[in-house]
Amino acid sequence: MSRAAGEDMSAPGSRSPKSHQPDGVEFRLLGRVGIWAGEKFIGPATSQQRSVLAMLLLHAGRTVPLERLMKAVWEQDPPASARNAVQGYVSRLRRLLARVPGAELSTSPPGYRLVLDPARVDLPRFRELVARAQASDHGRACDLLRQALDLWHGPPLADVAGGWLRDTFGVALEEEWLSTVEERIAIGLRLGRHQEALLELPVLVGAHPLRERLVQLTMVALRQDGRRAAALTAYRDLRGRLAEELGIDPGSELRQLYQRLLEEDDLAEAGAGPATGLDHRGRSQDVPALPVPAELPADLVSFTGRGAELARVYETLSAPGPLRICQITGLGGVGKSSLAIHIAHAVAGDFPDGQLYVNLHGDTPHTRSVEPAEAVRRLLRSLGVADAAVPAGLEEAAGRFRSLTRGRRMLLILDNARDAAQVRPLLPGGPGCAVLITSRRRLTAFDGAVQIPLDVLPDREALDLLRALVGEKAVAAEPAAAAEVVRLCGSLPLALCLAAARLRARPAWSLDVLAKRLANTRRRLDELRADDRALRASFQTSYQDLHADPQARAAARMFRLLGVLDGADISLSAAAALAGLPDERAQDLLDHLADAQLVDNYLPDRYRLHDLLRLFARERAEAEDSPPARQSAFHRLLHHYLATVRTITRTLNRGSTWRLEIAPPDLIDPGVILETGRDAKAWIAAEADNVLAAVEQATRTPFADQAVGLATSFAVLLHECGHYLKQFHLAEVALPAAERTNDPLHLAVAHGDLGWAHIYVGRPDDAIRHLHRSRTAFRRAGNTSREAALLDYIGVAHRSAGRYDEAITHHLRALARVGEAGNHLTHGAVLTHLGLAYQRAGRFAEAVAAHTRTIAILRKAGISAYLGVAVGHLAEAHRLAGDPGRAVAYYQHALDLHREAGPIGEFREADILWGLGRAFHDADRTPDAHRSWRRSIGLMQGLNLITAKERRALESSEVPETPQAIQRQH
Repeated sequence: MSRAAGEDMSAPGSRSPKSHQPDGVEFRLLGRVGIWAGEKFIGPATSQQRSVLAMLLLHAGRTVPLERLMKAVWEQDPPASARNAVQGYVSRLRRLLARVPGAELSTSPPGYRLVLDPARVDLPRFRELVARAQASDHGRACDLLRQALDLWHGPPLADVAGGWLRDTFGVALEEEWLSTVEERIAIGLRLGRHQEALLELPVLVGAHPLRERLVQLTMVALRQDGRRAAALTAYRDLRGRLAEELGIDPGSELRQLYQRLLEEDDLAEAGAGPATGLDHRGRSQDVPALPVPAELPADLVSFTGRGAELARVYETLSAPGPLRICQITGLGGVGKSSLAIHIAHAVAGDFPDGQLYVNLHGDTPHTRSVEPAEAVRRLLRSLGVADAAVPAGLEEAAGRFRSLTRGRRMLLILDNARDAAQVRPLLPGGPGCAVLITSRRRLTAFDGAVQIPLDVLPDREALDLLRALVGEKAVAAEPAAAAEVVRLCGSLPLALCLAAARLRARPAWSLDVLAKRLANTRRRLDELRADDRALRASFQTSYQDLHADPQARAAARMFRLLGVLDGADISLSAAAALAGLPDERAQDLLDHLADAQLVDNYLPDRYRLHDLLRLFARERAEAEDSPPARQSAFHRLLHHYLATVRTITRTLNRGSTWRLEIAPPDLIDPGVILETGRDAKAWIAAEADNVLAAVEQATRTPFADQAVGLATSFAVLLHECGHYLKQFHLAEVALPAAERTNDPLHLAVAHGDLGWAHIYVGRPDDAIRHLHRSRTAFRRAGNTSREAALLDYIGVAHRSAGRYDEAITHHLRALARVGEAGNHLTHGAVLTHLGLAYQRAGRFAEAVAAHTRTIAILRKAGISAYLGVAVGHLAEAHRLAGDPGRAVAYYQHALDLHREAGPIGEFREADILWGLGRAFHDADRTPDAHRSWRRSIGLMQGLNLITAKERRALESSEVPETPQAIQRQH
């Protein structure tokens, strides 16, 4: 209902209250938007800036996306310069806010966040006063409501750009104002102030001629003033207006009040207190009280964990102010309904007028979702409305529900909602109510709603849930099996409940038997069922919704293809390659799946499937997509990884480009273009596990040769980054792929890489065995170019085993071979390893000579990437030779060279820093030594080369022992 032109939105004779702040500065939304000092307007100067300020104030303390700020200024048609313009508005607002203590406007991707004291803003102060009035006696409540209304200086959100802000937020704010005015008048009538009310009510009824509560208050005020006939006339006038404009009759409360007046009953006899005819909410006292529903389902005895989520929901539902809406979202089976019901029981006492519950069956297997009209009829019946009195139309029924809940403190649980359209008509009308929604989809249409995303349980809480379901004794008897059941259920509460139900139904089973049955990936979803509940059916309802239109069907295909992969997660670009789509189109489909809770968009442009959802997606792929279609998708993904690795290698590690020849020369996907070493390092870290999974999976497909090519190219990048354990696992899975191809070159490279990797995980003898097999396979392939490198690696393995003479012999043999080949990088590597062997053997002068020759070769060839490492080895040789001062100087130079070269890995820097610490220590510069060691330790933990416990031990030691990862380098 619109406000009458020129209508004063404060109480008659009111004064504008002073700001609660010592400096007098306040922010106004309830009138002309802006920053004020008393009655002096400070700014912002333009309506566009005021629109931005209004949006930030309406969402104070929360991030407002840039797109929402643009919409506030330009509605649906922002100009091309909108982003830059908003940034300019924000900049000018920051200058204004610099005058306000405690106000901070910060950049908070994807937008901006304004943090300030709520007491400086009129809207939170207004709502706080209204909330305090609800808990006060009549006299105090009337005063508080007057103070609240005094904060209004005109129509809300006045003088902003466009109409979107007023349409979106202003209407609801005007409704808050009008409800508060009605509440104040109702309490005033309770206190016998009918003459004061009769001064206001005609103006209000004129502005809102169809509003029943205003007419009800008018009738009571007239009756108290002795004008019964005028009260009856007020009713008849309203009835005529409603019939003419809406075709409906007044509501039941007003009809019953009219009937009492006709019977000339003294309203004072209807209840205790002054003869107002109203209770403290302004309702007719002779109307039978509405029932107080208590419809919450039983709480779960086994409910476990969720402490952080419970606290957030409780905070939302308990906050004073307007209608509070909280939505819990998450994938099927994650425990949304259980959490909602549990917290509803905990806060039920805060809602003395009742707790309503409706299961909307938005995603219930084999059950039709509840239509909004049916749901609102149920709610009306819960509030005592007879079937015959329930309006037939959805809009009228929803209006009646809002009328019945206005002024009441009720909690409404809308469980398992389908979408916003299903929920919108069911929202109550009063500020004392709260709504708790559960849904698999994120419903973003309700402004101000608090979103609570629910993930699977942490492992410890999942184990606690299993313990609550099967008993402490069972878990204590088989702790390892219990942990395995939790892992195989992916810590998903529904899966754990179903698994526990299976166990309880079969007394002969143990947790170990259950775990072994769940371990079969092709049967796991079959095992997770009990009675009429099944995990597969829960997933099927979400998947079935993906067949509603062409866009959804394309998303369903993307979902199935994701299930084909074994990797832990997937990037946007990799998913696009998998589906054979442009990135933009793939992102649309992935967003669709994320909204349906079928994938988790847990990082920007990265997505993952829950393990059980992956099994379901794979089932659907095997049922709906042909083997050639699945193989083609996987083939595109392999080429995506190959192309990206090829780009990184050619840019940052040219000495290993020979490895690229193992892969096919022509690739069907261009991969990701990475422009800097930092980008390359981030890509390697993010994709290492996925590449490893792809290599292992490709071994079981016709693409085993490409698995070898990918592993061969990626291994050196893992090594450069210091990911030695992953390098070892990659080499382990690449060898079966090479054996499947039976190509001598593939076998040679795979054995060589596995031998190389064995060295860095401390298995020198295994390394030597594989390196000799590699030499044999290279000879069989007619390729002797790797002979020098393999002899060198064998020498490194002997050095790692403490056999220094054998190491020196192999390095010298390699040096003789590399001289013939003329490869500068290999020449430098062999000399480096020879120098390290000399160091271990105590032949320091020869070590210094070897490292010096390495540096000269690298400088002459212009190979800067490894120069810092070579100078670091020279520094260590000088340290071991008893010259710590020179060692410090060389180590510092090595650090500078390493950083200038911009390598993609951090392990070399950790190695140099550790050596620098030892040199400082030998030079009696203990504080410098500890600083250098701490920096090295931090880098090593970041690379997972040491554990947190090892880090603490190293940092607490006066002279820490050199970690194994670094010892193997020297």
